Amino acid sequence: MHIQIDQTYSLRPFRPSDRDDLVAGLNDWAVARWLARVPYPYRQDHADEFLRWDEHIDVATAMTNSGSGFALAVCRHKRVIGGLVANPAEEKQHREIGFWLARPFWGQRIMRRAVATMIDEMLRAAPHIGIVASANHDNLRSQRLIRALGFVPDGQREVISTPLQRAVLLHCFRRPGD
Repeated sequence: MHIQIDQTYSLRPFRPSDRDDLVAGLNDWAVARWLARVPYPYRQDHADEFLRWDEHIDVATAMTNSGSGFALAVCRHKRVIGGLVANPAEEKQHREIGFWLARPFWGQRIMRRAVATMIDEMLRAAPHIGIVASANHDNLRSQRLIRALGFVPDGQREVISTPLQRAVLLHCFRRPGD
């Protein structure tokens, strides 16, 4: 599966050869601090473990099953600059999306286009599966992006943040009608 966003950016499943790009992007405190389950410092063994997950094997099939998660690499030409995930949500028949982008690419609306493209693909593959999102209560950039994609507030919840090593409050969002 390869999904072209525009002439420069695309989405595809992660590959073992993406290890160095993953480490470079996620071993940055400015990125990692906003992510709930990413270890910090992010090392090559963390990338190797992530790349062994089943989420990278058959993304097209996983998109049709709300009980399966999947992950996509956000690529600039052929280099990974970010990532997207869609994991089974607490609410049945829903997936929760998450995203990260390497700091040199912030502020260029890349992630907004990438997430919108992923959502379009998810809806095409399985229109019956609802989509939710969440962001750290302090992460105003991610909250703005989620709202810009048409999501509406849907409460709050706490999670344990691996990089922060403490509980954090998340603002939760859902697509209208989901």
